[in-house]
Amino acid sequence: MKLRPLLVLPFLLLTLPAAAEDYAALCREEAQRGLTRACQKAIAASPRDPELHALLGHAYFASGFYAEGLQALRDAVAASNGAAAYRYRFAGFAALINEYPQAAQELELAVADEPGNLKAWTLLADCYRYMKDQKQALRAGRKAAELGDPAEAYVLASRYSSGDGVTADPAQELRWLERAAKAGYVAAMQDLARLYADGRSGIPPDADKRKYWEKKARKLE
Repeated sequence: MKLRPLLVLPFLLLTLPAAAEDYAALCREEAQRGLTRACQKAIAASPRDPELHALLGHAYFASGFYAEGLQALRDAVAASNGAAAYRYRFAGFAALINEYPQAAQELELAVADEPGNLKAWTLLADCYRYMKDQKQALRAGRKAAELGDPAEAYVLASRYSSGDGVTADPAQELRWLERAAKAGYVAAMQDLARLYADGRSGIPPDADKRKYWEKKARKLE
């Protein structure tokens, strides 16, 4: 007796392998839980998809396999033809496990492609600080400050206050404190209030400005 097609169809659907797009969807879901199998199958079907390699890297990191995770993230960089976004992702995970030289190497390539990439410059400055390379940390931190990072602007102001790696310069200290404070950095507001309370070489005391920055800082504390 011949079976009707409608009775056979469900059985066939159960035995067919999952489509590539199904594995990709599973990869995105399972990577957050540290599961790698779906990502590996998705990559086998679409080996040039950088996002799948990156998700596999995330999955490895979530499960504690850091070396495998870095390799997967490096594969993502290669599959993306060196896209700055994937270099930044690799660097972020490398820095997470204290692989600062590897992170810095990828970040240098990222900012060479995208000189306005604020996040990459900021992370690069942090990496160089951990590597105790003060010259390169100053370079990257200054660029991040110029691009609008208030924390790096504050660090630069501190350098000009103490003469750390630069010539002490109250005018430059004031410049970078104001940039950080205007961007909402509370510590910079507090320092400006103290600076205008006491004055500094070339910067006379100013009661109005002191009160202004004190008030701004209190609102954000």
